[in-house]
Amino acid sequence: MSRRGLLLFMTVSVLWGVPYLLVSVALEGLGPVSVAAGRVTLGALVLLPVAWRRGLPRLLRERWRALLLLAAVEVAAPLTLIAVGERTVPSGLAGVLIATEPLFILALGLFWGKRRRLARGAWAGAALGFLGVVVLLGVAGTGTGAVLVSAAAACYAVGAVLMHRLFPDVPPLTVAAGMLAPAAGPLLAVAAATEPAPQVTARVLLAVIGLGTACTAGGFTAFFALIGAEGPARAAFITYVAPVVAVAAGVLLLGEPVTARTAVGTLLVLAGAALAARRPTAAAPPDSPDVPALLDKRPGNEQDVGQVVNGSRGAEADVQPL
Repeated sequence: MSRRGLLLFMTVSVLWGVPYLLVSVALEGLGPVSVAAGRVTLGALVLLPVAWRRGLPRLLRERWRALLLLAAVEVAAPLTLIAVGERTVPSGLAGVLIATEPLFILALGLFWGKRRRLARGAWAGAALGFLGVVVLLGVAGTGTGAVLVSAAAACYAVGAVLMHRLFPDVPPLTVAAGMLAPAAGPLLAVAAATEPAPQVTARVLLAVIGLGTACTAGGFTAFFALIGAEGPARAAFITYVAPVVAVAAGVLLLGEPVTARTAVGTLLVLAGAALAARRPTAAAPPDSPDVPALLDKRPGNEQDVGQVVNGSRGAEADVQPL
């Protein structure tokens, strides 16, 4: 990996590892829907000027139904579930549970589109990941919250498949802005109607600003730059590094405890996700969700999308950069 690629990799690892810590801080003065609304609104405001010049108005006119669906599944639902879940789940554990997304994508591949046989490694990964989730769900005081965060990971998986199928010909930065913008208004309305007045402190305000501008808008931008510099295969390893950053940030900055059970569950989830996401030797059918390709989707691949859709993207495909 080049020096620039390594710097980008470290940057994205931090930007996608600390959101769970910032959500935990933001919840000190805001309701969970308000936290989601704040980060989505700020992220959209940062990305909209760039996306507007890359064809966002046309995308909104021609594919607004698909964008609304993606805004619900990939933005509004998971971000709200994560914020609600983190009222009882430590931030580090939330980051680990989100890493189960490849396992959900693997499951979707069995039922969505043409079915295909899974490699032994994929089955082993699914089994390890499931065992890890069972272990983590048993951590005292995290049951319901952990289920909600796991549901958010499932939403991300469905959103990955939808993005992969519905927007293969659109620059991912444009899709990102296009799905953030429609989600902002409804989230703000729900937060205003259902949650008490926020108790905004400097600490809470900085957490929300960091979530929206750095972790959402900056994280996606840096991730796309990383894909352009090093290729999607290497960039996909962020999926396994970011949860480690989340756990470390929770321990070092919030004093969250790490029990033996949490450590074992974390290792099982990460090992399972890594095995499940290994690229198969044979190409997947065109309409069958391909786990490694979808892991590269956050939100996707600009210059090599056609190969991704056909399941034949090379390991070092050249692409561009939430």
